[in-house]
Amino acid sequence: MLKKISVDKISELAARLMGKGTLIAPVREEAGFNFREISDAGQVDLNFYNTLLSSKSAFLPQKEDFIRYESGQSVQDAKCVELNLKPTFLFGVRPCDARSFEIMDIHFIETGAPDPYWQDRRQATTIFGYAFDLNRPAEPADFYTALGIGAADPAGSDVFMIQKGDEMLLKGITPKGEKILAEIDSLSEASADDLKYFDDTVEAGRSFKTRFMNIDAPAVAKKFEDLFHNTEFWERISDGCLSCGVCTFVCPTCYCFDICDENLFGGGTRRRVWDACMFTDFTLEASGHNPRTKVYQRLRQKVCHKYSYHVRKYGPVSCVGCGRCTRSCPVNIDIFSIVDQALKA
Repeated sequence: MLKKISVDKISELAARLMGKGTLIAPVREEAGFNFREISDAGQVDLNFYNTLLSSKSAFLPQKEDFIRYESGQSVQDAKCVELNLKPTFLFGVRPCDARSFEIMDIHFIETGAPDPYWQDRRQATTIFGYAFDLNRPAEPADFYTALGIGAADPAGSDVFMIQKGDEMLLKGITPKGEKILAEIDSLSEASADDLKYFDDTVEAGRSFKTRFMNIDAPAVAKKFEDLFHNTEFWERISDGCLSCGVCTFVCPTCYCFDICDENLFGGGTRRRVWDACMFTDFTLEASGHNPRTKVYQRLRQKVCHKYSYHVRKYGPVSCVGCGRCTRSCPVNIDIFSIVDQALKA
């Protein structure tokens, strides 16, 4: 099913989706674009390259309450925090981010012990993917094509959107996507020419150029295994690292979290919060021992997890080449260059 709508009527489409549930879409902020829950359909802005933060927070919020309790009361009196989800529409997701959800599903759903919070949000959410503009060169940090992700790749989306002049083409990719398109009567039927344009754009997106190297996942995994004890290599590439953790917070496939309790005036909350393997105390044990006291050890962990451990255990590289870590790093550490240097070492 292929539908279309005028680009200047995107706010009308947003309003229809808001009438059906929760809409999360890109909005323009002072520092750039980010995904936010929409309260006014006019907030939706698709004139962006990519968002500063990935859209993973739609499924893994930065802070998430699990249990509330009162100090001194029985544990049986503690109350689980219910999600009470409405249908959710994640609108304007770039192909690299859409692919990241499939990687994250491995950890939160497919390992035999599903995370009910992630799983329920995934089931409640319809993903509207959005192709990159093929007439605009990729930003220097991007390398998603090196990982087999096309600039107009519908994989991972329920509905995929491609802009054609002053019109937006929307194609249902999954039954969930087909269903929502059929329910929105403000969309027009697309023509045969529109369908050809859509298919041609998807195909052209496969040859769209970002930074590129031949990333053969098993070969890269083996190379990092061979380099694991090469301290000189890891010290050199981590020389400027500040252990600030920004690379992990902007990454769509980083999922480390901590569970903590907060107590105030007798009331307690147990919550999950984002954590990062780049933080100094991430591996600090109760005994006082910390197996990763040095910066190079923490950077090695992050890189090897994405390009070696994950490949060995699950198959795919745990990176989608969105370039956010490089763009956000205050000292310009570039994971693409690290992989390139490793392959040449």
